[in-house]
Amino acid sequence: MSNTKRKSNKQSVLFRLVVVIGIIVLLNLIASRLVFRFDLTSDKRFTISEKTKEMLRNLKDGVFVKIYLTGDMPAGFKRLANSTRDLLDEMKIYAGANLQYEFEDPLEGKTEKEKKEILQELVENGLEPTNVTVKGEDEYSQKLIVPGAIVYFHSGIGVPVNLLNNESGMKSQLALNNSEAQLEYKFSSAIKTQLSPTKIRVAFLRGHGEKELSYLYDFVKTLTSFYEADTIILNSVLDVKKKTDVLIIAQPTRPFNEQDKFKIDQFVMNGGKILWMLDAVNATLDSLTQKPAMLATDYSLNLDDQLFTYGIRLNAGLLMDLACNPVPLLVQNNSSANNQPQFNLFPCPFFPVLSPDVVHPITYGIDAVSTLFTSTLDTVATIGLKKTVLLHSSKYSKQVFAPYMVDMRELRKEPDINSYSKKNYPVAVLLEGKFKSLYQNRMTDELQTVLRDSLKTPFKELSSENSMVVIADGDMANNEFSNKGQPFSLGYYKYTGDYFNNKNFLLNCIDYLTNNLNVIETRGKQVKLRLLDTQKVKAEKLKWQSINIGIPIFIILFFGTLFFIVRIKKYSRL
Repeated sequence: MSNTKRKSNKQSVLFRLVVVIGIIVLLNLIASRLVFRFDLTSDKRFTISEKTKEMLRNLKDGVFVKIYLTGDMPAGFKRLANSTRDLLDEMKIYAGANLQYEFEDPLEGKTEKEKKEILQELVENGLEPTNVTVKGEDEYSQKLIVPGAIVYFHSGIGVPVNLLNNESGMKSQLALNNSEAQLEYKFSSAIKTQLSPTKIRVAFLRGHGEKELSYLYDFVKTLTSFYEADTIILNSVLDVKKKTDVLIIAQPTRPFNEQDKFKIDQFVMNGGKILWMLDAVNATLDSLTQKPAMLATDYSLNLDDQLFTYGIRLNAGLLMDLACNPVPLLVQNNSSANNQPQFNLFPCPFFPVLSPDVVHPITYGIDAVSTLFTSTLDTVATIGLKKTVLLHSSKYSKQVFAPYMVDMRELRKEPDINSYSKKNYPVAVLLEGKFKSLYQNRMTDELQTVLRDSLKTPFKELSSENSMVVIADGDMANNEFSNKGQPFSLGYYKYTGDYFNNKNFLLNCIDYLTNNLNVIETRGKQVKLRLLDTQKVKAEKLKWQSINIGIPIFIILFFGTLFFIVRIKKYSRL
């Protein structure tokens, strides 16, 4: 080969090399400015909401996240830690240098005394350590871990984020799965608390025979993480709107007088939001623990005219639905050991289980909701108001009207399905639009002058665009209690161990009323479990081990042999 040809080939190779290097550099420059990510998971676990992306892009100051979930942990917690890392990596794409994070084991290398002091400090900061069982080489051991993080802001303020949804009564696998699904919700909410430090005010109405707040413990506890929660007594305030933004009226049992109704009415006219949870009939589970039957009577709350004006009617009766929770009833069994009483579970139509089917932000991500001695609602034709039925009965339901004898002994009999021929009785309804005042055309000039002078606000006959939610079940927000008197998480049904979506449904109601739609989207996110079939794993273990080991070796040998044959043929021609 001549020197000229060799030189030409060398220049050609160098030119191609320069071109390839240039293309690689150009592609890297483009890739550094443009981000392409494809979430191929069916539950979109690596996709964050548009509202969260917008919030992250608009971060003005730095946010630093310290995560304490690391070290030697069971597989479920390791998966939660990895999901946390994946989420924060995704959030960093939109926040840029304004979001940084690190994982740290706060107890590693510390003495017992130091560990105690650190744990005490973390608890005071709002984190919740938990004991887990760690499998060693020869035995199991208990280890204390901190499944939480603290979000620090430029101001130095730290907001705790508990990564584990440690709900009372919830199975550990389900708790870890829910925790993974709620990561975006928790971190975005923590960041938002600093971007919008002024919390929306939520107040629980008191003074009308409502149950003690211990029955609402879990609901109140959850609300206080995102809202400023308080109580309010109407006869102690003149203008409700100055005290709260959202009024929760939960299970009143005594009638409302006209003064209280007027204050509620003007609260609505001036833009106040209301979440009504009302029992139309006096029927409680406490009464049935003493005797198997009770007479359910009308509460007479004196709210019929007010609700009717707002476009809804609360029916004085009870909903009976074959889609329901069971209750334990004593059964006769002479063969029982030591003559101990035996209980069996029987379906109880007075405890309907409602599954929303309407496509709406409030019902986003909501599964079944449990109710207890619920009533029904009727919507009233009202100009300027939109009604959306959020929850309704199944296609096998009926209603009975007060007074009605509730006899739990009847549950032992097979229900007559032909009598449950009605369907879709409304139980929860969203009302939106311009509400008319109950006291329209009932106010004298003299009374309006007094009101204007005392309340410093004029009487309003019509609201601007507003909304409220009416639920025909006063127990919707009530949590149950363990035998030791400890409150279970809201939605836990102790007789079956099932977990219902009461809490998320009610939180969604309040978030929707306060136009906090991003929280609804992130809270409703779900991550599906894909568990291995352990029996199939045992049966096919050798098969898949052989495939995983044998196929790579076969591919290497095949291409190695092919390359060797091609090489021999190529050089045998020379």
